Amino acid sequence: MMLPIANFARQSLLLLLCGGAIGVLGNAVINNPTKSSLREPAAFNFPPSIELSSQTLVGKPLAAHSFENGMVARGMSYQYPHPQRIDIQIRYITDGVANRPTMDAMLPVFTKVPITALQPSTMKEQSGLGFYSLFVDKKTAYFGTCINPQGITTVTGDQFHANSNPNPLTGIPIERLLPWIMGRQTLRDSRCLWTVLSTPLDRATPDATIKTLETVGVTWIRWWQLHFPAA
Repeated sequence: MMLPIANFARQSLLLLLCGGAIGVLGNAVINNPTKSSLREPAAFNFPPSIELSSQTLVGKPLAAHSFENGMVARGMSYQYPHPQRIDIQIRYITDGVANRPTMDAMLPVFTKVPITALQPSTMKEQSGLGFYSLFVDKKTAYFGTCINPQGITTVTGDQFHANSNPNPLTGIPIERLLPWIMGRQTLRDSRCLWTVLSTPLDRATPDATIKTLETVGVTWIRWWQLHFPAA
């Protein structure tokens, strides 16, 4: 008598698990993440000031930018005062899949720098940090990247999309799993802090200017990796 009961219990458990899996899949299909049921990321207010390398960077709001899909990118400008003045712009893009937060796509949207200033040779990679662009236009040096909520910083679309996809080796982020099952959120976290730092290029010592810009840029990235907006 015990054997049939054990088999029945095992079969019931399997049916329950299969039913749950089918239910999750069905809900994910029915609650298509492209529908209006998707909730927007939590509102984020940029800090009025930031302490960076013993410097106080005071912020000023940037004009909001509306994309074609209705998403609005809000931002802030900061200024790093010493040893050389570095102007910083940072914008929070909440839908990177539709709005492509790459350097070439957003540079003409948020700056007057031509896309031709970006060349493959201007992109650099730093182990444990990611990719960024370091380039010059006219008499100004620039440092730009997309700071992601996970993994490396990115410059190109391929880098961004590969980085924002859930990693099958590390698993699905638990904080996004339940909202995904409920059709309220995608598994991919496609948010980005798109940022550009700029400084006047000292013609007498251009290499030193660029080196300082790069050092401050890397420090800026690491600060935001620790303070990225909540989903």
